[in-house]
Amino acid sequence: MESLKAIKRLLTIDEVNHGYHVLCGLYPHIPPMIIWRGWEYAAYQHYTLEEPVLDIGCGDGLFFRLVWPHIRDVVGMDVDSVIAEAARNSGVYREVYVAPAYDSPFESGRFASVFANCSLEHMDHLSEVFRHISHCLRPGGKFLFSVVTNKFLEWAMLPLLLRVVGESERAKFLQFSYLEYHHLINFFSPEDWAKQLSKANFVVEDYIPIVPEVTARVFLFLDNLWHVPSGSGELGDVLPEIFASWLNFGSGLEQILLGFLHLERDWTTCGGAVFCARKSI
Repeated sequence: MESLKAIKRLLTIDEVNHGYHVLCGLYPHIPPMIIWRGWEYAAYQHYTLEEPVLDIGCGDGLFFRLVWPHIRDVVGMDVDSVIAEAARNSGVYREVYVAPAYDSPFESGRFASVFANCSLEHMDHLSEVFRHISHCLRPGGKFLFSVVTNKFLEWAMLPLLLRVVGESERAKFLQFSYLEYHHLINFFSPEDWAKQLSKANFVVEDYIPIVPEVTARVFLFLDNLWHVPSGSGELGDVLPEIFASWLNFGSGLEQILLGFLHLERDWTTCGGAVFCARKSI
């Protein structure tokens, strides 16, 4: 396997800042989504997808349409039936299936491309997931996806702050609750993600580190805060309404996030990654 260092591509501040601006339009008052999806959006601008496309863990389809506005021959798949119904109603997908990715219903070689945005880290039976993706792709087909890395847990800020003030048990509970809520189970270094791909008959063509340390710590603080229990729900149920009442929230947030980009020292070690791989011929 070729060294990831030889195929690594780095984003620029301008590319990421543009991603933030675009995502402010999709999630205007949800800073964690703006941050992480902004980096993903910036990375995906370097790629194209040949149709037909399978979108695994498709969600409601809004982010897919934002990134790929001209793709029409796309099939969605999600394990959650409620989310799958939202995907059907979006008009983005030709068809939407409710199924786990490790037991997909597709025949061999049906798709030219497979896309999986920030979904593989949540999936059980990952080796089977990769096997099914390889099965439904044509020889030479593209597999484009984003994932979190092993740094994602290490940089969690709210649990760290609780430990600093002597609340170690609360910190452990908060971290456990966060992982359980998101069903986050696959945390690999970029090198180990590449090894997973190699076992499933894929060759990595390109790799982009996303969300370096300062930005990742800000994201994780906000995302942890978003899911802190509050009353019968969580803080994230009320924060968007508060942010919406602040004048020029979007443009102000963009400036703040740009400032964090200027604080970054290392854009190669990141909390996430975008991989572009191809099925071996």
